[in-house]
Parts: sequence; structure tokens; C-alpha cells
Amino acid sequence: VSDYKINLFEIAYLEREMIDSFTSDFWILADYLYQMRVNKEYIADKKSIGHIEELLLLMSAMTGDRRFEEIIDEANDKEVVNMCEVLDIVESRGIEKGIEKGIEKGREQGIEQGADLISRLNTILAKEGDLEKIIKANTDKEYRNELLRKYNLLNNIRK
Repeated sequence: VSDYKINLFEIAYLEREMIDSFTSDFWILADYLYQMRVNKEYIADKKSIGHIEELLLLMSAMTGDRRFEEIIDEANDKEVVNMCEVLDIVESRGIEKGIEKGIEKGREQGIEQGADLISRLNTILAKEGDLEKIIKANTDKEYRNELLRKYNLLNNIRK
């Protein structure tokens, strides 16, 4: 077995001057890792990316952030040329996911509020002892809305 000497570098801890001496796409990765270590945030440079797929795969592997890998096809389709554009794609996907979650949560809250509203209406009608009104309110939307307004229940919806 041969005895080989290797030098191992932790890229995020390289000196800024060393990072700035890189001229390939590796500079983008090194710059990203350095900024994240030092500043806890990344401000993208407009330096052109020569090999987008390879860079994004490497960034995904080095950072553990699968989002870089997940956007490769979209980045190729949009002919992304720098990290600003890469991060725009990642951010827009995050916004889309946030909107989807917000819509779903809104639906859940709406269903819950609607059920509570009908429950309160049914309680009022049951206390009046009029089963016919309860049945009609549960089968006739216009009549139900009329009763909701009459008993001032629509003004009490949680926001």
C-alpha cells in the first residue's frame, strides 16, 4: 500500500485572498461557503457561471441543500448565467410553496369557521324548538344566509 500525503482544505475557512484567486466556477462555491460562514447570509455576485449543472450539483453536495439540485432543469431552461438568477429561482419556489401552504391553511380555517357558524345557528334554532327551521337552514342556502344575518352571526366570524 502506497503512503500518499494529501492536503485537506475546509473551503469556508480559506482566506478571502485565496478565494478571490480562483477563476473558475469553484470561486462561486468558495465565495458562497465563505459568506455563509462569516456573514450568515449570502449576497450573490453577478459572475457568470460556466457549468451550471455541475456547480449546482457540487453546491448541493457541499451544503446539504437539495434546492440547488432541484432547480437544475429550470435553471437550464431559463439559461441562468449567474447566482443571482439561481437564487431567484430558489426564492420563487419558496414563495410558491408558502402561498400553497397559506391557501391550504386558509381553507382549513374557513371550514372550521363555517362549521362553528352552522353549529351556533343550529343551537339557536334548537333552543327555539323549531326543527323545521333547522332542517330548512341545512338544506336551503338562501334561507340559511338569511338566518345568519337575522341572528347577527356573520359579524362574529373569527379573523
